[in-house]
Amino acid sequence: MINLIKYTPFFWAILLALQPGNVEAQDGRGAFGTAYHNITAHYNAYFYANERIKEVEKQLYENYRWNYNKVLPVFPQFDTTFSAGVKELTEDCIQKASIAIQRHKGSKWEDDSYVLVGKARFYASEFPDAIETYKYVNKKGEDDDARHQALIQLIRTFVEFDEINNAIAVSDFLKKEKLNNRNSFDLYLNRAYLYQVRDDEDQLVRNLVKAEELMPRSHDKARVEFIIGQVYQELGFEAEAYKYYENCLRSNPTYELSFYTKLNMAQVTQLASGSDVKRVRKYFKKLLNDQKNIEYKDKIYYEMANFELKHGNLSLAIDYYKKSVKASVSNDRQKAYSYLQLGIIHYDSLKNFPLAKSYYDSTVSVLPKDEENYNQIVQRQEVLADFVEQISIISKNDSLIAMSSISEDSARTLASSIAKKEIEDEKERRKREKEQARNRARATTSFDREGGDLISANLTGDIWYFYNPTAMSRGASAFARTWGNRPLEDNWRRSIKSGGVVAVNQQQEATPTEEESEEALEAQLQNRIDELLSDIPRSEEDIQKLLAEVEVALYKLGNIYNFKLEEKDNAITTFEQLLSRFKDTEYRPEVLYQLYLLYGQAEKEELASLRAKQLKTDHPETVYAKLVDNPNYREDSKIATEQLRKVYNVAYGLYVNGMFQQTHDLIDSALLIHPDNNFSDNLKLLDVKTMGKMDGLYKYQFELNNFIKNYPTSDLLEYAQTLLKASEDYQINIVNSSKAKFIEYYDQKHYLVVAYPNKAELSQSISTDVDEFLEEIESNYSSGTLILNSEFALVLINDIPTKSLAQKILNQLEQKDLSSKYKGEKIHTFIITQDNFDIFYQTKDLNAYLNFYDRKYQ
Repeated sequence: MINLIKYTPFFWAILLALQPGNVEAQDGRGAFGTAYHNITAHYNAYFYANERIKEVEKQLYENYRWNYNKVLPVFPQFDTTFSAGVKELTEDCIQKASIAIQRHKGSKWEDDSYVLVGKARFYASEFPDAIETYKYVNKKGEDDDARHQALIQLIRTFVEFDEINNAIAVSDFLKKEKLNNRNSFDLYLNRAYLYQVRDDEDQLVRNLVKAEELMPRSHDKARVEFIIGQVYQELGFEAEAYKYYENCLRSNPTYELSFYTKLNMAQVTQLASGSDVKRVRKYFKKLLNDQKNIEYKDKIYYEMANFELKHGNLSLAIDYYKKSVKASVSNDRQKAYSYLQLGIIHYDSLKNFPLAKSYYDSTVSVLPKDEENYNQIVQRQEVLADFVEQISIISKNDSLIAMSSISEDSARTLASSIAKKEIEDEKERRKREKEQARNRARATTSFDREGGDLISANLTGDIWYFYNPTAMSRGASAFARTWGNRPLEDNWRRSIKSGGVVAVNQQQEATPTEEESEEALEAQLQNRIDELLSDIPRSEEDIQKLLAEVEVALYKLGNIYNFKLEEKDNAITTFEQLLSRFKDTEYRPEVLYQLYLLYGQAEKEELASLRAKQLKTDHPETVYAKLVDNPNYREDSKIATEQLRKVYNVAYGLYVNGMFQQTHDLIDSALLIHPDNNFSDNLKLLDVKTMGKMDGLYKYQFELNNFIKNYPTSDLLEYAQTLLKASEDYQINIVNSSKAKFIEYYDQKHYLVVAYPNKAELSQSISTDVDEFLEEIESNYSSGTLILNSEFALVLINDIPTKSLAQKILNQLEQKDLSSKYKGEKIHTFIITQDNFDIFYQTKDLNAYLNFYDRKYQ
């Protein structure tokens, strides 16, 4: 029986404080009013608001998918999807906490209620609002413990909001404050999280150790001790890692955490002899045989593989990684890790790049995109894909070329052999797919267990499972992983549904019989043989096309070996093969330079010198030849480029102001010093425009043609072509009604002209003929092309100083008999003075000048 006498004074004091008429007490003025506000704020508004935060955090921890292959995060991560799922809880928390703030102003729970508002806004992903709330508590709060709690929560909020410097500033400020045990523990955890985000493992583990010392035994303490063990294991302190894994097992961990702790303990067990290794292997097998670990078999095999890899047993490690892949029927992340390890082994250790590529393809196909090294894995996959593509081109094309030289019967036999191998590979692939389908079907029990856990976990809470968006989302994802997207209907679990003949027929249609599959494969075999035979080249042109593809593939493959795979010996072999098979390859200068460097790195000085000598002898004007003598050539070129940029700015200013001769002289002197710089084409094109201003339109077009010819790789090429086209269109459209009147004054410079029909194929051929002619007579004169009109184009040899010399060169050119070479085409060769060329080019009257030429020059 309750002793009323014992509690009478306190009872009457509370009753008096709660009397409606005692306004002064309820306004908070007086001892009774203060007690009333403190008690009501705490056990009504604050209590229920805090319960809502607890429920949010419970859902976060229970629904988070912990990735035990990585160091666990100090706090589970969440995003806006999670925030949307707990929106009702966070809003209710803010509403309840606001009651404590507004109706019980001045109570000792007011600051704590503001902290709860900050937490609710934090979990709602409203980080700026949460930050402002915590800052308000620090500035206006009267309770030091609440202020400290607000600042501690502010650290995590700044981290999530990606304001790391602000988080560090708050952490440093709290070093000067005196905190109670609860706040000290929270501060160490939040500091640990800050350092985890910054990848500072040393400070991460230091703060976790301090937090762990202040924690009672619990699931949370077990997880912290597990993280400490993981970090020590990564840092190589295996004895310390083992100690904290032991602590974790003593702290009542969940079964899942206990399982992964035992796995990790096996990895860090101190091995003094072969018997210790056998003991660990026996321990792994014990875990495999435990029925409670059926769903964890993929992880057990993965750790067994890691253990064997650590002890140099490569083949056994590969076997266990493959078993891990086979056992992963619903855990794509774990399957991706096993595929990745297989890819790394075949890439780094075995140098089997085609097989490594296959494993990287499999990795990327199942690896979740939130993995921190996802982009690097994809990048290596792309490199290997490029590698295998080049290997395939070389192998396929060489095989096809070889098949072109054998008899048709032999070719068919070879094609049949290749096709049968491909069909066998296809059968093996189908077999693997069926086995994977059976494994997925076995995952039913796993789904049932997970779904049951989801439901039972929420029956004890305030929110039923089907009112909990986060739990429902997780359940739907688990269902989809196992069963795929299925319609809402009865008997969805059954592979063959009851329902009579219709259901059976549907199943038969979906899965062809073995006989039908064999027939389909036989037809596929014949089609593939025909396809292979059709690819065999039948003409020299077809063979040359395949060889051109091999040439490019060898060049690309050498670069992949050299720069991406860093396989220097294979790079040398590939480049040497390229030079041997394709002696006139366009890549020769670059490949010779790469071989010069590769042989130098391999300390094969004689071969390096040989390749350098070949490069400088055969390709002296290339950048690569210049790099041999001056390894700093590119840096020197950059300096020269900056100098030319300054010259260009000055020259352009002169050009704009009409000072064309000064512009030309400045550019000419600059190009004399730096003729081959990357920026030289900019100056040259400005010079072309300048000469056009000084010497007229025909000179402008002539120099534009020379620019296009001499700078085929320039970024300004398209612009120069645009200028030339605009100028030619303008000339062609000039309508000159007057008869051409030529000047009979010959004591001046002459041009030698070849006029021919305006056809693209003739332009290239005749221009080449003229260039070869000038080389034959060892002339220093330059040539260029111009469009006269829609009917005729011209090749010009310009600036011949006298009429007699021009006639002599014309006689030499006419001995080449271009008219006979181009039968059926109207080819005219003649000489013309500079003044008359201006008239001729403006009037476009070829017949008029030919009449004048016949009368005055013949």
